[in-house]
Order: sequence, then C-alpha cells, then structure tokens
Amino acid sequence: MDGKKMEKMFRDVMARCGKVEFLESVMRKAHYGEEERELLWSVLERILECVELEGCWKDGVVPGMEEFREVVMTLGAGVDLLQETFLSEGKLTEGYMVEVLGSEILLLAYGAYNARVKARGSYVVRRYYFLGTEEADGESGLRLGLRSLPGMLERSGLPVSCTEGYCMVPKKSVAFYAELSKDAAVTCEGICMGCGRKDCGNRMEAGEQAQGNQTLDRPLTYGYSRIFGLFS
Repeated sequence: MDGKKMEKMFRDVMARCGKVEFLESVMRKAHYGEEERELLWSVLERILECVELEGCWKDGVVPGMEEFREVVMTLGAGVDLLQETFLSEGKLTEGYMVEVLGSEILLLAYGAYNARVKARGSYVVRRYYFLGTEEADGESGLRLGLRSLPGMLERSGLPVSCTEGYCMVPKKSVAFYAELSKDAAVTCEGICMGCGRKDCGNRMEAGEQAQGNQTLDRPLTYGYSRIFGLFS
C-alpha cells in the first residue's frame, strides 16, 4: 500500500461503542438478558481499552486500478489475549462476549470506512470483495485467491499476519478490496454481497442495508462450537 501513516481505529466507532445504545443493540441482537447487562458492559470496557491501544486500519490504491483499494483493519492483539485469558480461566461466557462484541465493533468499522472515503470528496464505496470468494480472479480483475492475503497484509504495514491456513492474526482483523465509485448516489452493497457463503444464516440480500455509505449495523453471532471448537 502507499506510504501513508496507518490510522488508529475510527474515532466515531470508538465513541459509538462507548454508549449505552450500542450495548443495548448487542443485547437485542445476541439475545442477552437484562441480568447479563453488567457483565457484558464490563467485557466491553476491557475490549475498548485494548482497541484504544492497538486498533488500527490502512488502505491503499491497488496498482493500476484507481477505483479499488486494499483495506486492512484490526482490533489488535490485546482483544485476542483478553479472550484467551477468559477461556483459560474457564470463563466461557465472557470469552463468547468478546467474540460477539468484537464482531460488532468490526462491523461498525466497515461503515466508518465508507464514511471516511466519502469525506475525502472524490469517491464513495460501491462494494467489497473478499479473498477466497467464489469469483476468485473474476470479472473485477482483482486477485481474490487466498494466496494474495500475505502480500496484502505485508503491504499494509499493520501488525497483522496470517497462518499457513490463511487465518489472520490477530483474529479480529479483516482484509478486503473496496470498489469505489464517483457516483455519490451509489449505495454500498454491504459485506454479504462480496461473500460467496450463500448458505450463511446471517446473510443479507441486496437492498437490505438501507444505511448505504454511512454505517453498517449487522450482527455476526455464532455458536460456541464455531468459535471455540468445543464440539465436533
């Protein structure tokens, strides 16, 4: 990516996550009861402390493709360590809360990135492309195979890497291409339209995200078996 200094996590995301309205939204979406409010809030506060220190993002123009950006965002290694600490202590509830809250914060970051692009004045975000999707190296001309991930992360200059199996470290990190448009009336298709997982229970069809290039607000809540590998 270009030599621009990496950015701290979006201020508007941090501000929104520190409000009661965010917590209540998570409680509704993840079906937490009132009796879990205090614990959820305490976990959120600890997550935000980690993100404040290590959360960051970076984007850069894809060489030869002026209307595409490589984007990497991460909540930082501290969130992983917090979750691992909870799990090592047998606190599965708190560990799952880290997963739910971290996913929500990252989802807000997509919308904040859209707003940042729009604020620059020349483009808005049209859609996202994720590595490993069905249309690998498809019509867009992007190299969408997972083998492109290490290079994308290295170019970002962020403290994000991946394993041999292409799992990102820290875990609460995302890497994608953003297709931009000079048409200010364009509505971003949302993260689901760039994903090949047609069988996902959280999938939204085009048109369900009325927020366009302002914000994205969609939960990614998965079962314990998916997160912690507790069951085969």
